[in-house]
Amino acid sequence: MIGQSVMILTGHSQSVTCVRWGGDGLIYTSSHDRTVKVWRDHDGVLCRTLQGHAHWVNTLCLNTDYVLRTGLFEPANKNVGSPGDMQQVALSRYKEVKERIGDELLVSGSDDFTLFLWQPATNKKPLSRMTGHQQLVNQVCFSPDARLIASASFDKSVKLWDGKTGKYIASLRGHVSAVYQVICDW
Repeated sequence: MIGQSVMILTGHSQSVTCVRWGGDGLIYTSSHDRTVKVWRDHDGVLCRTLQGHAHWVNTLCLNTDYVLRTGLFEPANKNVGSPGDMQQVALSRYKEVKERIGDELLVSGSDDFTLFLWQPATNKKPLSRMTGHQQLVNQVCFSPDARLIASASFDKSVKLWDGKTGKYIASLRGHVSAVYQVICDW
């Protein structure tokens, strides 16, 4: 199966800019067509299209990204065992995080200088429209505990937002040119 296409997701009318695979059986894609699309991972069916951005959608991040990325490799875990045990440990960690943070949330960042906070599994409408950047948003990320969102922008700033409500918290200034990336690993 290596090197073979398993599924093709078609539906965007322009270039795809970001793909995120969630833990609840959904795949999220953003595009230059100004939309975010939500797909079922097992059969590729389009579930919903999230609209609201006025320009290209550049970046996506899930509040579960950290636990999905680290899986069973939590720094505190030393001995895990068989591949089956590894899968169980990773699934258990994901379920613990979901129990603590609630629904899987998605944040999108755009060339229209805005971010949107979505609850994409159940709702087409954004939970919050987050404004404050003076130029396009390059990248967004949730903190590992999902309490904060950080956004990087061409306006030479990183902004911090509440991870549940999207409310603005602070701006981190000091860069002398555009900020292209931000990593939340604190």
